Amino acid sequence: MTEGTAAGEIVYCEGWDPATQSVVGPLPAEVARGRDAAGEQYAVLITGDRPLALFEVCWAAHHVAVWRLDERGRRDGVLRLRRLPALDGERTDRLALLSAEEWRYTEDSAEFDESVPHATAEHTTDGDGSIGSRNGWPVDAMPLGITRRIRPLPAFGEWARLGRLAEVLGGPVALTTAADPAVAEPVAAPWRPPEPLRPRWLDEMFRPGARFTDDEGLIEVEQRPGPELWLPSGRLIAADPNPWMHEIEPYVDTVEPGKYPVTVAVAHFGGGRPDTRVAAGKIVISEAPVVSWEPALRTGDDPLMLGDGEFFGFAVDAGCVALVDAEIAESYEDTIEDHYDNLTELVNEVPEPESGANLITVSSGWGDGAYPMWAGRAADSSVSCFVADFLVLHRAEPVR
Repeated sequence: MTEGTAAGEIVYCEGWDPATQSVVGPLPAEVARGRDAAGEQYAVLITGDRPLALFEVCWAAHHVAVWRLDERGRRDGVLRLRRLPALDGERTDRLALLSAEEWRYTEDSAEFDESVPHATAEHTTDGDGSIGSRNGWPVDAMPLGITRRIRPLPAFGEWARLGRLAEVLGGPVALTTAADPAVAEPVAAPWRPPEPLRPRWLDEMFRPGARFTDDEGLIEVEQRPGPELWLPSGRLIAADPNPWMHEIEPYVDTVEPGKYPVTVAVAHFGGGRPDTRVAAGKIVISEAPVVSWEPALRTGDDPLMLGDGEFFGFAVDAGCVALVDAEIAESYEDTIEDHYDNLTELVNEVPEPESGANLITVSSGWGDGAYPMWAGRAADSSVSCFVADFLVLHRAEPVR
């Protein structure tokens, strides 16, 4: 071992218990290797005189998190990485940096104390990124000092390379593997891999007579037909109805030019909270049954780069979303604001006089925010419908 190189030991396990600062469920190395090959989750603790770093791995979710532990066993930094397919002509998958996050504790700070300096650097595969910070984080300081974003995926066991430990720990580390545990008792893992937002109840909310319940009572859902949406180029834009909506990228899935029915699912809340909200808006492209739901993507969207509960969405700042064809969106640049006082119904149509096409607005559930668009696919993978989901019923349950 060269001077300045720290010694570390590799302990395979189910995870780390921050309350007791101890390993959960030690595993034999070959069990971890098998899980790695199968895409199943496991964890790796790097420990020397004290715990140094923790890996949480689940290739089925394309995910690995590398946590740094400080002298008091607090997790004070994390790299979240995604496994990406190999590029054409390359043999090895890639490992992309999704985000780097760091906390700078005082001696008495609790783990993840919200009052300490903190920063997160978010990255995309095309090289874009942003840094958010609070509580006096130094200007332009990069969390964990990580700058290189994409590297070849190391083989199983090459933890110093995979976790960039020399950068994360501030110096090189020489690793050896701990002896297998005498007994590997099955225990539940203390962590779960991230899961992007998944659609819920998109079929159910558009069925006549649909009813749901949540913690506050019964919700009855009405399917209300709206006007037809004309898509002369077949390229759909969903955006806040503002003069710049033509600058929003249309969805990658292009449909045949034509007019398509729009239906809204209107949720009627009863009990002590009488209210009516649009739960979702549906553009019916064909009568083919939907066999799967996927995120509707724009150019540059990579689902593998989504974090836990995240989605690619459209932004709403006017209480409704505009559905419009990319070919005619710019024609509303000088006129859409003139219609604001008339966008008072749950569904509104704004004709475009010169082309004869139209723009449709749909009231956005509880109001402003970001919401997902889902593509319902038929058995032949064609788009059967688009659904703008305002997440009104996401936590409810259908009444069977």
